Amino acid sequence: MVVNASNDKIVISTKENELTAEKKPSVLDEETMLKTLLPKNNDLETEETGVFHWNIKDWKGLEDKCHGPVFHVKGFPWRILLFPRGNNQKKSFSFYLEVADPKDGTLPEGWHVCAQFALAVSNPTDPTLYYSSHANHRFSADEIDWGFTRFYEIEDLDKMTSKAGPFLVDNEIVLSVFIRIVKDETGVLWHNFVNYDSRKETGFVGIKNQGATCYMNSLLQSLYCTNKFRKAVYDIPTDNDEPTKSVALALQRCFYNLQYSSAPVGTTELTKSFGWDTLDAFMQHDVQEFNRVLQDNLEEKMKGTPADGAISKLFQGKTKSYIKCINVDFESSRVEDYYDIQLNVKGCKNLQDSFDDYVAEEILEGDNKYMAEEHGLQDAKKGVIFENFPPVLHLQLKRFEYDFMRDTMVKINDRHEFPPEINLDKYCSNSDKDGPYDYQLHGVLVHSGDLSGGHYFALIRPGKDDKWFRFDDDRVTPASKKEVFEENYGDEPLRDSKDLLSPTFNSRINSARMMKKFTNAYMLVYIRKSKLDDILDPVLESDIPVHLKRRLDDEKAMIEKRKKERQDMQHNVKVAVITDDSLKDYQGFNLAVFDDRYLEVSPHVEVFKAPKIEKVSEFKKQLMDHYKLEASQLRLWYIQTRQNKTNRVTQCLTSAEDKLPLEKLRELTCGSAFNNGLTKLYLEKSENDKPLPSLRNDQVLLFVKYFDVKEQKLRGLGHMFVSLNDKIASILSNLNERAGLKKSTSIQLFEEVKPLSIEPIKTDQTFRKIDIQHGDIICFQSSLSQREMDDLSKKGYITTAPDYYASLYNRSFVLFKPLPSTQHKQEAKLVLNRHSSYTVVAQELAKEIGANPNRIRFTSSHPITHQPREVIAYKPAAKLEEMMPNLPKPADYQQFVSFEKMNTPILFYETLEVDLADLESKRSIEVSVLGPTLRKETKVTALVSRAGTVRQLLDQVITKSKMEVKDPAKIRLYEAVDSKLTKEFSLEQPVDNVATEKNAIVYAEPIPKDELEMNLDTDRLVQVVHYHNKPTELHSAPFRFVAIKGETFEETKKRLQKRTGLGDMDWKKVKFTVIRNIYSSEPQVEPIDANDFELRKARLQEEDALGLDHVDKSSKSRFTHVFDKGIFIRG
Repeated sequence: MVVNASNDKIVISTKENELTAEKKPSVLDEETMLKTLLPKNNDLETEETGVFHWNIKDWKGLEDKCHGPVFHVKGFPWRILLFPRGNNQKKSFSFYLEVADPKDGTLPEGWHVCAQFALAVSNPTDPTLYYSSHANHRFSADEIDWGFTRFYEIEDLDKMTSKAGPFLVDNEIVLSVFIRIVKDETGVLWHNFVNYDSRKETGFVGIKNQGATCYMNSLLQSLYCTNKFRKAVYDIPTDNDEPTKSVALALQRCFYNLQYSSAPVGTTELTKSFGWDTLDAFMQHDVQEFNRVLQDNLEEKMKGTPADGAISKLFQGKTKSYIKCINVDFESSRVEDYYDIQLNVKGCKNLQDSFDDYVAEEILEGDNKYMAEEHGLQDAKKGVIFENFPPVLHLQLKRFEYDFMRDTMVKINDRHEFPPEINLDKYCSNSDKDGPYDYQLHGVLVHSGDLSGGHYFALIRPGKDDKWFRFDDDRVTPASKKEVFEENYGDEPLRDSKDLLSPTFNSRINSARMMKKFTNAYMLVYIRKSKLDDILDPVLESDIPVHLKRRLDDEKAMIEKRKKERQDMQHNVKVAVITDDSLKDYQGFNLAVFDDRYLEVSPHVEVFKAPKIEKVSEFKKQLMDHYKLEASQLRLWYIQTRQNKTNRVTQCLTSAEDKLPLEKLRELTCGSAFNNGLTKLYLEKSENDKPLPSLRNDQVLLFVKYFDVKEQKLRGLGHMFVSLNDKIASILSNLNERAGLKKSTSIQLFEEVKPLSIEPIKTDQTFRKIDIQHGDIICFQSSLSQREMDDLSKKGYITTAPDYYASLYNRSFVLFKPLPSTQHKQEAKLVLNRHSSYTVVAQELAKEIGANPNRIRFTSSHPITHQPREVIAYKPAAKLEEMMPNLPKPADYQQFVSFEKMNTPILFYETLEVDLADLESKRSIEVSVLGPTLRKETKVTALVSRAGTVRQLLDQVITKSKMEVKDPAKIRLYEAVDSKLTKEFSLEQPVDNVATEKNAIVYAEPIPKDELEMNLDTDRLVQVVHYHNKPTELHSAPFRFVAIKGETFEETKKRLQKRTGLGDMDWKKVKFTVIRNIYSSEPQVEPIDANDFELRKARLQEEDALGLDHVDKSSKSRFTHVFDKGIFIRG
């Protein structure tokens, strides 16, 4: 259908229009123009198309803003919105497509229609001359028009240009609209996601990304939607746990919020419970590795609880690895548990191919025959079969592999298809009472990007129905099946685009294809169909622990309360009112700590809330009611900040200021730094229910503090008025009386000027002489003889007021954490003096954790990563501020009411088995203990007397590492530098000979059976080293190996594989060489190609070695960032 319109009427014509002789398309040729301007997208279903032409007879007579006639497509009213002279600019005319206003003037909430459209301007006499632009848009109640502000330059409309034209002929022009309405299958097509509500649209909410935690978010959503798992997590007892220290409780809270929150859920609490810092949250990790570590942690927490065994019941299956002889009745096998299955992608076109590859048998024949005990060498089949499959199947697709040709890890983006359902019976050796192993796809975890980085998201079908959702960090949207399957299979050949006439659309397809190339499934979650009802059984409120709901409800109420308070504060002020009573037990400088940033004040101070516009006189009435005073019994004073940054009472409020609003009072007491801070006042109260006397001009208001040496504390003794002309001695008896001392007691007076300026006052001077003014603070103490001071100092007492103030000023807040490598778990937060010695710090920590202070050793923390840095040298007199250079400055602490709001510096600790002082006569040696295979390595630290022997060192290593071999004579202790063996130690050698080189690694290993039984006359011990490509690029632990006379190299390789612990797939890639003179800068390499090679005949000297050329998979250093570290969960 073609719709034509003049200024005053619409003409509908169905006449076919022919192309010109040159076959140039005409704007009146609907079919051709739609195909040209709006090529059909096979991914989108067209609901209806339409074309509209507006023939404008008087272009120059149009108003600056005008509308074309209404036309209908798919039942929706449309019209052109036109600005002939430009919209917010004058160079080009502006051309938009608009949804015409409905009859009632409003569109229903949630209304939208998705349209592809093209707008065109053409010559009224030659419709083959046209210019167009196209766009896609989701028209909604919020966005009823869309188009182009700079559609075409006004001055060129009547000219022929390189673009086209002319279009304006005799003041006549034609504007056209080509529109294709497409089906919005998911409900979010071309959505701008402004004000998008995931909970409302999908029933789910997303998870906030902390920096690089999208991999964690995608897995958490998958586990959350595995309802049986969520119920098991809720079954873990956590009543008395702390969220930031308990993984189980933090995960319960995360799941609860995902179930009930209306906003995206944060995971900071969860990652803190893992023991992660900010840097950890900015590191991407492997999803499989994270899943395994998380589930190991939870499985441990579930032991002995109602959830015990839940994880293994959900995710654990069994495989059987076997070698079965072909010609004799002999089979060797072992059964192992698995929690996920790693499947190859490369070389496999789909999931079934990957399973076929996983269970494919290898034939051992020829030189590779299997030694079948009493049957000797036999042809055999080697393979893996599944004993059973778990209810929830986690399939890890191996998208990352090592490329030997490029010497680097690469991402495998090959196309790999996975089905919505799969039967796995043929891969299982046993039938199951629950029926066939039929599985339904439940989740697809996707990685978009390459090896160096990218993004993770999840596509999940939470229920048994066919509804899929995309969980992409903080947003959840409906997803189409194409998004789930086709878009995540991986790369495919670029489809033939010769039928697409628009180069712009070709460009879009190329761009989409490039995106597809790097976006593919990384992990698949299948649920056994017979278990769907059980696994996906809805999680009800009754499944959630009562204490969890109560806690979170209380916290939500508190958040709402704070939110309301913040809203209230837009109209109110907080007034902090100091009284003599509030000074009594205050231990600090000034009259209180005022934190204008957080509107907080010391706990002893009362805070009132009042409207900003309330007059001071009205506020006084509130104080009179609160303190039960008459108007004549109170007086208000300003508290302001002096130039030396101290807060002091400055002047009394006059009757004129009673008319001021409290907002103005706040400005006067806050200064310019914090306009929204606290209003600070001192309330002077009558002490005897009588009216307060009038102030004399020569009087000043002072505040008095008493330092009680025996109690080791300050006592606030209220205020007093003094005459400037009086001598200071005139108040001594009054001060003694206030402190409860005898009138004859000798006292010392000080003025509290600043924290470290507690200045002595001479009592024979006048107050005027020492420049006393309103608000000054005088502190006094009993005079002590030198003997009394010495006796008290021996008991650890502070004997002078200035020293006590200094101790308050030098208080520091330190978080002590156990070193991750130790068994300790207890953290401690202590307030310490920054001048405290190493010895005192250890004593204070020891009291808290119940340890021997003489055996506590400290390690500094990195100021950015907050990870352990280096052991702090034991110097008993070293000060805390020397041990912790990143300790906040004293002035920083004075600004906070609570130290908890500060970034607390961290000091790591460990407890040793000997006193630190004894370390002078001992050596601390770290030993890497190797298991029967070199793949298993643990590290222990032994403390041995410097006069000790290697035997004594090994005795400790055996005990600490729980080695099965208990006889030191059957353990080899050796040293390696740069992965080359440099020293071997006999039992009676002095331990001082061990680890003398800075880069040396000390290894201890049980001497293998073949070495203990070797023929010393015919066999030889040789060194074996690992390297990759170049003999100078060594890695892993070198080791001694027996070269047996007469043994074929095929048998030698079998012993080597067993010793190294490498799996069959990795072992196939190992190349063997003889390396001559390995300790030189240019060692010589001799390849070993023939299986008839005999290692014993290679005549390897002490400086030679057998080389194993393979990738070092134990190290990430060549692929990852310098800060990367293995994933861990401690809570």
